Amino acid sequence: MVLYATGFNAWNQLQFETPGVDEPDDISSFTCVLQGDDDDCIRPFFSYTRAHDGKDTFNQYPSINALLSNNDQPHRFSDFPNITQLVAYEAGFAALSSTGNVWTWGDERYTACLGREPTASSPAERPGLVSDLDDLPTGPITKIAAGGYVLAALTAGNDLYCWGHAGRSTMLDDLSDDPNPVVIDDKDILDVAVGESHMLVLTTDAEVYVVGDNTNGQLGLPGTDSTTSWTRIDLASVLGAGETVTGVVAGPRNSFLIAQRQSGECQ
Repeated sequence: MVLYATGFNAWNQLQFETPGVDEPDDISSFTCVLQGDDDDCIRPFFSYTRAHDGKDTFNQYPSINALLSNNDQPHRFSDFPNITQLVAYEAGFAALSSTGNVWTWGDERYTACLGREPTASSPAERPGLVSDLDDLPTGPITKIAAGGYVLAALTAGNDLYCWGHAGRSTMLDDLSDDPNPVVIDDKDILDVAVGESHMLVLTTDAEVYVVGDNTNGQLGLPGTDSTTSWTRIDLASVLGAGETVTGVVAGPRNSFLIAQRQSGECQ
């Protein structure tokens, strides 16, 4: 595995194999920051980044009730199936089941992020099924991503759906409160990542597209403040010989490319 990173670096959170400095600069273009055999699971947070070998399946949540309860007012959600992914955005959460169903819940002031209409029986603050993501033409949802006030879902057939609060996010021109398909140069989408105000996608032909804010260099586009149109990264100028991007990850204000290669050193 070879990890490339760009963006916010105020706490040296992008410095893996080089010594940190007292006043680090942000990184403005994708730069090789780590290489290893197994560290292919990256968890970025605002002030640090965790690289994990993937042996512990810490992204699996067999007991959602334990995560969604508190001592003062415990909650119990009946008929909640096995959860394979749980993500957080600025005002709530989304969960994906092993059968491809998506549930959302959060702050009732930002119902646009729910992708569903809250009702008396399914209020905003309790998990509710996003029915618009059921029975899609290209199969069930296999991955969800969220950040800021935007959520994304990827189908088994490599279609991308997005929704969110357009008043709080300007990264997508046609963002609405209903999950809608996103077309990017007629490409099939293999992976998606959402940051605080930016997004990345990886296509099935190993191309990377970015959109949104670039104030901290999180898009890897030097000289660009932001973009509301999907822009392809010139991977030929980023990757080493024989490398292919296999995944994308977004922190709040930075981005990561996971690449695989047979051998070699960081370029």
